[in-house]
Amino acid sequence: MAVETSQQEKILDAAYHCIAKQGYAHVTLRQIAKEAGVAVSQISYHYQNKEGLLLAVVTRAANKYQEYLQDYLKPDMTPKEKGDTLIRLYQQLLEEDVELFRVLYDLVGLSLWSEPFRLEVKEVFEGITEQITTEVFTDELMGELGYVYSSKTLASVFFGGLFGIAIQALLEQENEDIIKSLSALVVIFNK
Repeated sequence: MAVETSQQEKILDAAYHCIAKQGYAHVTLRQIAKEAGVAVSQISYHYQNKEGLLLAVVTRAANKYQEYLQDYLKPDMTPKEKGDTLIRLYQQLLEEDVELFRVLYDLVGLSLWSEPFRLEVKEVFEGITEQITTEVFTDELMGELGYVYSSKTLASVFFGGLFGIAIQALLEQENEDIIKSLSALVVIFNK
């Protein structure tokens, strides 16, 4: 028996896909409503306004990212294996789920100009960095590597590398070497 998607979920799905295709600045509530098959007033009913809807999209993108991490990072993996897995996950997502990156990057751009978005995106990034810190840059690995940097600093560098290279990959989609260059991030594990 199929579960019917709620009107609120349909709106959120439509907003996510419209933003991924056109960017937040170019999408209207009318387009989202049309894509969702609802009246514009239903968006206001569920999300108050475009900003409220976008904040819900931020949460959706963050949850989707966290689901990927939970699916790929296994408790029995070593910290280095988890780091390698994150690199491979980014490579795979850049080929199979470009929408996620487009939405995330659009939201990051908006967060530079809007305090509510900044706080929401900051929280998402802090969560990702914290997960990388606890899962990858463990005390055990830090002792093995012997870096003078904190585990949080290395997690930030690692996440920044993943995120930055992913931006390059989106900007130069015809250059397959950029996605492959994510593999170079393993140097952080080789002191």
